[in-house]
Amino acid sequence: MARQISTRDLTPGMRLGRALYDEHGHVLLQRGVELRGSYIKRVQERFAVVMIDDDGYEDISVEDTVPGELRNEMQVSLLKEWTRIAQDANFEKITLSKDFARSLRDQVRNLLTIAKDTKVIQEDLSSLASYDNSTYVHSVNVAIYALLIGDALKLPESMLMELGIGALLHDIGKLWIPVDILQKPAVLTDAEMALMRSHAAVGHDVLSRQGELSYLVAHCAFQHHERLDGSGYPRALAGNDIHQFGKILAVADIYDSMVMHRPYRAGISPSAVMEYLFSKADTELDLQLVAWFSQRVAMYPVGAEVTLSTRQTAVVSHITPSLPARPVVRIIRDPDGQRVPPYDLDLSTSLNVTITGTTSGITVLDIID
Repeated sequence: MARQISTRDLTPGMRLGRALYDEHGHVLLQRGVELRGSYIKRVQERFAVVMIDDDGYEDISVEDTVPGELRNEMQVSLLKEWTRIAQDANFEKITLSKDFARSLRDQVRNLLTIAKDTKVIQEDLSSLASYDNSTYVHSVNVAIYALLIGDALKLPESMLMELGIGALLHDIGKLWIPVDILQKPAVLTDAEMALMRSHAAVGHDVLSRQGELSYLVAHCAFQHHERLDGSGYPRALAGNDIHQFGKILAVADIYDSMVMHRPYRAGISPSAVMEYLFSKADTELDLQLVAWFSQRVAMYPVGAEVTLSTRQTAVVSHITPSLPARPVVRIIRDPDGQRVPPYDLDLSTSLNVTITGTTSGITVLDIID
C-alpha cells in the first residue's frame, strides 16, 4: 500500500512507494528501495514526507498527475534559467533566453492536455518537493492548479496558454530577494516584509520587458498577491480591478504555498487549507474560483492517513471524482489504535461516517498563532 508518512516516522525495513529526485532531476532513491539507517538519515535531511509501500496492499497506488519525465524537465529548465538570470548583475537588461521561452510553450501545452484530462488531482503534489527543489516544484504545481481552474471556467486555449506560462513564472521576482529572508522561520521585520513584497512588482518589471511573452504573463507576477477586498499587494487593487488571472493565481498560489513543507515547519494538510480558502472566499478570494478548485483537487489525497468520526484510522485508497471530499478509505486501526485486518469503507455511501482529521501535517491555526 502506498501511504504518505512523515520522514520522522521512517524505520529500517520500510520500502519507498515513490522515487525521490534532487533539484537536477536525478534519482536519489528508486521506488521499492528498502530503507536502511544511512538512507533514512539522507532522506530526513532533504524531505519532510515520503510515500512508503506496505505488503499486501499493492492495489493502492498514487498516479502521477504530471508524468515524472515532464515534471523533471520543467523543474530543471526553470533551475537552469533562474541560475543564469541570477548571475546577471544588470537588472535592467535581463532577458529570458529564446530557447527557454520556446520550451515554456511546449511544456505548458503538455500541462494543458493533462489539466483537460484530469477530473480530480488525487495525489498530494507537495509530497514531490524536497527542501532543495521546492521553488521549482511550487512553480509547476501552481501552473497545473491554475490550468485546472481555467479549464473549469472554459477559458479559450489561447488564454489558458498565457495563464499557464504566467503561473510558471509568477515568482520570478523572488530571484532578487535574499535567501535568508525567503527562508526565515521567524516573523519578518517591517523592512524585510517590504522587501519580500517587492517581488511581485519586480517580477512584473522583468516579464513586461520580454518580447517573447504576452503582457498577461507579466500581470500574473504583478497581481498574484492582490486580494478582492483591497488588502493585497503591491497596489492594493480590489474587485474587478484585479485581472481574472490574478484572481486564479491567488487561489492556486495560496493553496500550494500552505501545503508545501518547509525546513522549519510541516505543510498544512490539504483539507485544512481548502477550508481556509473557503473562509477567505467572497472577501479576499473569488468564491466561484475556490468552489471550482475544490472540485478538481482532492481534500484527502490517495495515500493520506486519516482519522474517522468512529475514531478508527484509515488510509485513503480511492477518490470518487463526483464526490472528492467523500473518498473510499481502508480501515487499518480500531478506535484503540490496534491494527485490524484492513477493509474498505466507501464514504460516498456510508454517510454516517466522516473524516475528522489527518495524522500528518499541521493545522492552519498552528501557522496563524
